[in-house]
Amino acid sequence: MLRKRTRLTPDARADQLLDCAATLICRNGLATFTIESLAKEASVSVPLVYNYFSSRVILLQALLKREYARFGEKTEKAVSNAKTFRDIVHVAVTSNFEHNAPGTVLPMLITQPEIACVIQSELKKNGRNAASFLIERTASHYQLDVNRARLIVELSKGAAWAAAEWTGKRNNNQEETIDQTVDYIIAGIEQLTRA
Repeated sequence: MLRKRTRLTPDARADQLLDCAATLICRNGLATFTIESLAKEASVSVPLVYNYFSSRVILLQALLKREYARFGEKTEKAVSNAKTFRDIVHVAVTSNFEHNAPGTVLPMLITQPEIACVIQSELKKNGRNAASFLIERTASHYQLDVNRARLIVELSKGAAWAAAEWTGKRNNNQEETIDQTVDYIIAGIEQLTRA
């Protein structure tokens, strides 16, 4: 018995193509990604892909916009659920991992200027807002002046980035490394605030 093919709505088809693009990029890297490889992965024709995305760059920009929006929504929800200062640090470290860890699509796309230009102002604004939020929470939690809290946040950000990069290169357990990084940051902050 032949199965009847289900026609996807335009939004569902665009999402399917973006999902397949993300899978291909994570598996093979950005340099080898083509519209033709996407069509093959998605089991559609090349002209169909071009009906949705007029070029490789336009498709990758759409993928970046979607992934960055999802990243933002997930981070916002996690921050709103944070109950303790440690929870806030955990959200910040996790966010750094998702934003910077090798092997994920978001950092691959953000590092390409012709793709990242579509979210550049949003990246800057969100970065400033996140830094201000973390500085204010750190200053409040440890009764620090803003300059000292700013230094602590910058040091902590560096530790989170380094841990994300290290984990990606070594294929370590991400959640375990995030927890260890949070422990490291909290211990460091507590040591610095005693001085």
